[in-house]
Amino acid sequence: MNNPKKILLPVALVVTFCAIGLVFFSFVNPSYDQEAALKMKPIFFGSTRVADEPVNSITLIAPTTTAVYFNILPQKMQFQFDDLLSNDNTPLDVNMYMIIQVKKGQTPDLLRNYGENWFENFIEPYFRNKVREYVSSCSPFDLMSNREVLAKFDDRIKQSMRQYVASLSRKANFPIDIQQVITDRVMPNKEQLEEMNKTAASIQAKQTQEKRAEMELARAKAERNKAVADKAYMTELNLSPAQFIQLRAWDVIEKKNGANIDVLFGGGETPMWNIRR
Repeated sequence: MNNPKKILLPVALVVTFCAIGLVFFSFVNPSYDQEAALKMKPIFFGSTRVADEPVNSITLIAPTTTAVYFNILPQKMQFQFDDLLSNDNTPLDVNMYMIIQVKKGQTPDLLRNYGENWFENFIEPYFRNKVREYVSSCSPFDLMSNREVLAKFDDRIKQSMRQYVASLSRKANFPIDIQQVITDRVMPNKEQLEEMNKTAASIQAKQTQEKRAEMELARAKAERNKAVADKAYMTELNLSPAQFIQLRAWDVIEKKNGANIDVLFGGGETPMWNIRR
């Protein structure tokens, strides 16, 4: 018959080693949208290196190993630029965003070649420089209102970013994908916007005055034409001015809604009117 003490001793040793392992070792457990790359430091001698294989599921790692997590889903990176100068030196405030994705399975290369701050050190500075460069070559009015120009502007920057990543990858793999570059909004800065609003108000006031003058001229022309027509009518019917005025008065009164008109003609030129409602 087995001695219970002989059985319990190995079990106790296993439990002890497991407890020690849990104290000194740790777990890496990436979420569904993450991948981890491992930085492994030797216990005594040697230099830190990055493990060749990424971690996609729960994994036990040594106490000298650390995990760096990377989001492997497309990420929206937003940028705000203040006072960028256009081709006529108009200061513009520009809001943009870039869709970028880390390539799954290649995060060890990303960590090994470009470090944890790969975006801040390599992508963002180049992107900001290119935006500044391209804005300086464009008209502010095109950037603010011309969709075709904006589409070309975004495509130029996207292609420049892709070429930049490709050039870095020729030296050391840079496993990221620039998917989209989109300009969200372009506006003149606050001071410039106030000046533009004043200018627009002045232009609107001038246009209103010009329109009013055109209407006055048109009305004067219409009245002159009517006077010429009336004079021709008088001449054609051989009417005196008083007779013509009387005739026009009848026309006006006749058009009054609900008017009941009696006209009494006497011996003089002026008739007697009795107008009843």
